[in-house]
Amino acid sequence: MPMRSGVVFALSLALAAQGLSGCSSDADPTPHPQVTAIDSPVRLVGPDDADLVLYVSNQSFEDDNVRLKLAVDGVTVVDGDFPVKGQHNWIRFPLSLSSGSHDLTAESDTGATLRESFQVPGDEARYAVVNYWADDEPPKLEWHFQTDPVYFS
Repeated sequence: MPMRSGVVFALSLALAAQGLSGCSSDADPTPHPQVTAIDSPVRLVGPDDADLVLYVSNQSFEDDNVRLKLAVDGVTVVDGDFPVKGQHNWIRFPLSLSSGSHDLTAESDTGATLRESFQVPGDEARYAVVNYWADDEPPKLEWHFQTDPVYFS
């Protein structure tokens, strides 16, 4: 039995580390079928092949579960429920896009909306974060876009 408890402990540590690094778990929203289609102009890929690594999170204890729909260039990336889970739960969507200008739209079931334009060069990844907030103010979606990988604390 000591071997089994060691394996369970190691698995628990691995899962905890994955949650702290901004990766998703089985209970998190999954990519929409539009973005997983082989012929889609915006497609889910492995993180090392992404032109845009998009992270999405519910950061509001006020709305502990919010439905968010995000699309890039009209292709739905995700349409699902995002639980707050202690505010440190960013779901990663690594996307393949053509180089050039792109548009992101996002909306919540509480009425928050976001529209952003961004550029990808085609030869290196870009990184973006969409956070949902609804504390003492009306609900809002916040956008961060950068050239360097995102690190969460």
